[in-house]
Amino acid sequence: MTAALKVLLFDVDHTLLAAGGAGFRAMDRAFRELYGVESATRGIVPDGKTDPMLFSEALVRCRLTPAGAPPPPELVARYESLFAEEMAAPPATLMPGVPELLDALTGRDAVLLGLLTGNLERTAKIKVAAFGLDRHFAFGAYGSDRADRLELPPIALERAERLTGRRIGLGRHVVVVGDTPRDVDCALAWGATAIGVATGRSSRSQLLDAGAHAALQDLSDTEEVLRALRVL
Repeated sequence: MTAALKVLLFDVDHTLLAAGGAGFRAMDRAFRELYGVESATRGIVPDGKTDPMLFSEALVRCRLTPAGAPPPPELVARYESLFAEEMAAPPATLMPGVPELLDALTGRDAVLLGLLTGNLERTAKIKVAAFGLDRHFAFGAYGSDRADRLELPPIALERAERLTGRRIGLGRHVVVVGDTPRDVDCALAWGATAIGVATGRSSRSQLLDAGAHAALQDLSDTEEVLRALRVL
C-alpha cells in the first residue's frame, strides 16, 4: 500500500527569508521609470498580500488606475526585470533554522515540499535561488497564478499531483507554513493544517488567534518544527 503524502507548502517572505526591501525597491523603480512617480509603495503594508495586490494598491494610491483594475503587463515585466538586481544588494537574509529544516525534510519518504507565496513565480524563484533553497522545491503556487492568496492551495495541489502522478487532494495532510494571519486563512479555507511562524510582524498569539493549529517563534529548533509538522 502506498504511503499517504504529507504536502508542506512554505510561504517565502519572512518565513524562509527576508528580501531586505528588494521588492518595494524594484517596484518603486518601475513606477518611476514608467510613470515618473516617486515612492509609489510608501505606506503600503505588504504582509500576506500577493504582488498583484501590491501593484494594484500602489496604482490606486498614485491615481494611475481605478480600484480593481489589474496591473499593466508592462509594469509587471519591468518590475521582474529590475528585481534580480535589487535582490543581489544587501541586506537579504535567511530566517533562523531554514537551511537545517529543509535539509531535514528533503528526501524524506512521503514528504513533498512546495512554495505557496504571493510573490510572482519569477521573483519567488530568484529569492529562494539566492540562498540555494531552490533545490528543495519542485513546485509551487504564486501570486502570478492568482491575485487572491486564498485561491492558491488548489493550484499547488494540482501541480503536486502532476509531479507525483498521484491523487493527493486537500485536507489536513496539506500543511501551510507562513508568518501572517493571511497564510493561516489560506490553509483553513481548504481544510489544511496551518502552522504559523512569528518571524514577521505577527506574534505567536496573533497567529493562534487567527486559527493556526500551531505557532512557532521561529524555525530554529528543527526537531520542534518536525514535531509540529508531524513528520518525526
